[in-house]
Amino acid sequence: MNEQGPESISSGLASVRETRSTEEWRQDVEARKEAIAGTIRQIDRRVQRASDWRVQVGEHPFLAVGAAFVVGGVVAGVFRRRPTPQERIYDAIAEGVEDITDSVRHRVVGHFTRGFTRSALKTVGAALITKVASAYVSGKLVDEHEFADQED
Repeated sequence: MNEQGPESISSGLASVRETRSTEEWRQDVEARKEAIAGTIRQIDRRVQRASDWRVQVGEHPFLAVGAAFVVGGVVAGVFRRRPTPQERIYDAIAEGVEDITDSVRHRVVGHFTRGFTRSALKTVGAALITKVASAYVSGKLVDEHEFADQED
């Protein structure tokens, strides 16, 4: 690292001051002012563009819809009607009765359907087989009688 003492830095500045005229200094200051002003204008345009909601919605439509959904949910939650204590008690009693009813129904239906399902299926199957067999036999008997009547 090149370490320079205060004397060498001040002598370097003195040599720069001596070689540049006042007009050059003014031009340099004006150029820097213009560069700074241009940078500020560019930053201002970027801030305007970033803060314009129409541009943001146009560039990010899905994000805008999601944000609207969240804001709508928050607003709806703020204005939601709160149940009174009496309504909360009624709801709790209704849920308790519903739980008891479901439990009893499950036990009763489970008790009857355990053995009932297989026997009911067997009975229905036997009835169908009997019906088909009787229809078949009836059809055969009718066919034989018609055949016997035609021979006479």
